[in-house]
Amino acid sequence: MAAPLKPEAQCELQTANPAETNYAQDSLVAYQCTSKLCGFIPMSSNNYWVYEDSVFEDGSFKQVTTDTLRFTSLYMSYPDKIVWWKSSINVGLPEILYANQSAFFSLEESFFPNKTLIAKKDYSFFSGDSIRYLTSFNDAAAIGRSIKLTAPVVINSGSYTNCLFFEKNARGFRRDQVYFKPGIGVLKFRRDEAKMGQRIVMPKHILTLKDYHIE
Repeated sequence: MAAPLKPEAQCELQTANPAETNYAQDSLVAYQCTSKLCGFIPMSSNNYWVYEDSVFEDGSFKQVTTDTLRFTSLYMSYPDKIVWWKSSINVGLPEILYANQSAFFSLEESFFPNKTLIAKKDYSFFSGDSIRYLTSFNDAAAIGRSIKLTAPVVINSGSYTNCLFFEKNARGFRRDQVYFKPGIGVLKFRRDEAKMGQRIVMPKHILTLKDYHIE
C-alpha cells in the first residue's frame, strides 16, 4: 500500500511592520528557513527568478548575460523573530529585505557610533493611483514615485496585469525603475547612472524576467 501523500506546507502570512526599528548588530543571526512565507513577494529558499541582463557601458550596449535571483542567505532578527532575506543579484529591491503583505523593508546601517541596523520601508502597496515621497540611495537623496499600472506589462515571459511601477530618482546621479507584479516579483528592472563628474544618467543595466519558480 502506497504511503499517503504529505500535505503541501501552507504559506505563512507575514504581517509585521518593523519600520524604524533599530537592531543591535548581534541581534541579527544566520537562520535556516524551511517554511514558505507569504507577502508582497512569495519567499522560500527554493524560489528563483531568471533574468536576461542587458549590460551597458557609458550608455552604450555591451552584452547580454543571464542572472538568477535567489534568496539563500537568511537572517532572523531578535526579539521580533522576523526573517530577513539577502538577494543574490540586484533587481531594484533592498539587498536585505523583509516583505509583509503590502511592503518591502530594508535593513541599513545607521550613522550612530554603535552602528545599529535600522529597518526602513522601501516600496509598498498604496491606496489611490499614485504617490510621491522622499527616499534615498545609500549615498544620495532621491524622490520616490509609485504608480498602479492600468496597461499590462508585456515581456518575453508573458503578459502581466495589475502591476506596480516604482521609481527612485536622484536627479543627475542615478535612477532605478522597477516593474513589479505582487505575488510573483520583479518583472523588469532598469538602472541608469551618471559617469563620475557628469550629470547625465545613462543606461547601466536592464534586467527582464525570463522564467521563475515559486513554491
